[in-house]
Amino acid sequence: MQQHYLNHANPTNGGVVPNPSTGTRSQSNLDEDWLLIAGIVLAFSQLGFGFLEAGSVRYKNAQSIVIKVFLGLCLTVLIYWLFGYGFSYGDDFGTYFMGGTKLGAYNWSATETQNDYSNFVFRATLSCIGVSIVSGGAAERLTFLAWGVLALFYSGFVSPAIVHWTNKDGWLTKLGYKDFGGAGFIFYSAGVAGLIVTIVSKPRKYRFEQNSSLNFQAFSSIYVAFGTIILFATWMFINGGQIQSGQSTPYIQGLVAVNTLVAGAVGGFWSFITRYFTKETTSLFSISRGILAGLVVSSAAPHESQIWATSIIASIAGIIYTLSATALPKVKLDDPVQIVPIFLHGGFIGILFTGLLDINGGLFYGKGMKLLGCQLLGLLIITVWVAFFVFFILIVLKGFGVLRIDSDTEVAGIDKEKCNYEAISFTNEDHQQVNIIKTVSY
Repeated sequence: MQQHYLNHANPTNGGVVPNPSTGTRSQSNLDEDWLLIAGIVLAFSQLGFGFLEAGSVRYKNAQSIVIKVFLGLCLTVLIYWLFGYGFSYGDDFGTYFMGGTKLGAYNWSATETQNDYSNFVFRATLSCIGVSIVSGGAAERLTFLAWGVLALFYSGFVSPAIVHWTNKDGWLTKLGYKDFGGAGFIFYSAGVAGLIVTIVSKPRKYRFEQNSSLNFQAFSSIYVAFGTIILFATWMFINGGQIQSGQSTPYIQGLVAVNTLVAGAVGGFWSFITRYFTKETTSLFSISRGILAGLVVSSAAPHESQIWATSIIASIAGIIYTLSATALPKVKLDDPVQIVPIFLHGGFIGILFTGLLDINGGLFYGKGMKLLGCQLLGLLIITVWVAFFVFFILIVLKGFGVLRIDSDTEVAGIDKEKCNYEAISFTNEDHQQVNIIKTVSY
């Protein structure tokens, strides 16, 4: 049994663990340096998402989707500095809704109990990850204007509210809801947003028309694999960066890292196995995205899960990813980056199974139904909040006629029409042979 370190005080989202010897809050310079380093490393996750999304779309749109990832990064950092950080971590004056201080870096401080500068770097880059996920739901369809507006609205208002509710003093956390590294407040919420974007923007032109011979083959499984391994490495800092008081909880750091590593490996393995036995083929797309699904579930409670429990949850995530990735096109859901199977389903599984297998509150440990009920409530609140506001802003954009690219641009490719040239060019490309029948297989 691992209870000697699993039963340490819970370092919740954004919190500082009390010093066990004095009962007071303290952070060393080493802890602050670790938080800052984690935030810097998380910036590299944007490269991972760039590879992941460029490899998942058609080659004629590879440049435009990476531009959207980087545009989301720029806009998120700016809006998070002005509003998002304050909304997430500012004082809410007893309303429990959203913070109202620390806006625009006003009254930021660096003290023994709180360093807003280091915390901003980590939290802003973490928020950028959520926005990059949402961009996958907009792949090959949204205009740059529509994407920019959505990114600002999501990272400046929609996501910070959820973060505020689930941080150490948030009302959901006080009820008993647990989400250590963002399985709910980052990945599940972004997955819900991506689903709404995919539904409202509708499938890519001719995607599900039987008489169409337009090529919808994803550009490069190698790019997806490159992006996955970059994200695998940075995920250690997504989860590990949440430990902001490593000296008072020295064993938790290692447990979080091990659970993260194991979850990614197990998710990829079971995705591979499921694909092999259901379709009798292998797929680099499948094993790569299965790894990501496993990593998503690891963010729910890696500090309070035994390793065997994490492996079970990640196995379920890998299997569900493969099955749902196959099923979603059958219901005409056009999700080329697989945002729904990876992040929405993965986040849901991670949060749900925390209510069952969390060693300090899970039902299977004889702790009753309270945590499971709180987890389900949290998922419901996140779903309703994100779905309502993302749907609202998309409908407004659609009403102004700026939501989706025009048909000619969609067929020719966004790179060629809106980015001056295609990022990927083939010297032997025959433009007279554009409509080639190919099987889309993820």
